Amino acid sequence: MLNRLDDPHLDFPSIHVAGTNGKGSLCVQLSALARANNLNVGLFTSPHLITVEERVRINGLPIIPNEFDSYLNQIRDVSLILPLCNPTFFEVTFLVAMLAFRENKIDRAIIETGLGGRLDSTRLVDADLCVITTISNDHTEFLGDTLEEIAFEKAGIHRPGVPLLFVKNENVDISVVKVISDKTGDDFWIYESNIKASPWEIWNELSKKIAELFQWDIPMIECNWPGRSPEYGTLWFDSPTKICAAHNKEGFEAEINKINRPCVLVIGITEKNDIYDTVSPLLNDYYHDSIFHQIILTEPISGRNKAVDANKLEEIICADRSTPGIIIKNPIEAVKKASSIAKNKGVEIIIMGSVYLVGDILNHIIIRDKLDLWEELRVHR
Repeated sequence: MLNRLDDPHLDFPSIHVAGTNGKGSLCVQLSALARANNLNVGLFTSPHLITVEERVRINGLPIIPNEFDSYLNQIRDVSLILPLCNPTFFEVTFLVAMLAFRENKIDRAIIETGLGGRLDSTRLVDADLCVITTISNDHTEFLGDTLEEIAFEKAGIHRPGVPLLFVKNENVDISVVKVISDKTGDDFWIYESNIKASPWEIWNELSKKIAELFQWDIPMIECNWPGRSPEYGTLWFDSPTKICAAHNKEGFEAEINKINRPCVLVIGITEKNDIYDTVSPLLNDYYHDSIFHQIILTEPISGRNKAVDANKLEEIICADRSTPGIIIKNPIEAVKKASSIAKNKGVEIIIMGSVYLVGDILNHIIIRDKLDLWEELRVHR
């Protein structure tokens, strides 16, 4: 397909980022830094929260629907050339990004891997730096049952002669490091992260290190990254609010460790292979006894994956524990209830779970406050 489109992916250099968690946060900060250095920058991420165009951004802003549709038509036309090609949904959005980046004459692309790395379509970009953020259990039905198998798949983004930067902390198994080192040889670089820092801070520091590699200036940057950047959504409701996107055990652990004040928790997630393991960080009795005033279980509306039934989630998280659970399946009504309880008790709101839950709430806020959709989807200036 790329060849039929005259190889748009080879018209610019890319930084290619894989990993279980943090890859989107790193990508958006790299995009912001590149733009701050007067580079015309393309950013490809997934999934989208509200509209598919937000997967493809030029200088932080999603491309417009008419432009997206134009590229779709080009992709459809070349897919019908014999032999017929049937790209997946993700592969089509990747092809759109490559056409958009060429058309907009970008200087550099920041590319987030979709799934794994070795067999991901993003592997085809012309990368001059590869990064692996974290390795933990996720998408085991596709990537393997062990961390070593998952590491092998993610290390597949390596290209001979291109540095691969791996983020290591004291919790990383030496066997995982060995798998990646064996795969990459002399191209293997290690970045030691501060385990005590928040995830956003870790990726901020790494983005600055990468900027130094490219001899970029490192000014202060501001990113509006849904569910991950620190101030995102804090003023949406009557009580102080934190919105935390988390899709696996590692993500929930990182977010739960940052909660140190009483709160009302709203949680909704999409189906996982092992839902019990995914939410296990939320089962700590300390949080139920001292932090959670109320837990509201809900279900994300958007997204292609089915939501975990709120009743099942309540059974797992609240059974035999001191925190009462309320089941409100509509996420907007769930947050409204949380806002009312939090205001009455003088505590904050924590919204945690699927990125699709974040998208549902963002869409509600845009409609409620009559905001400009495209400006709200801008991730940096």
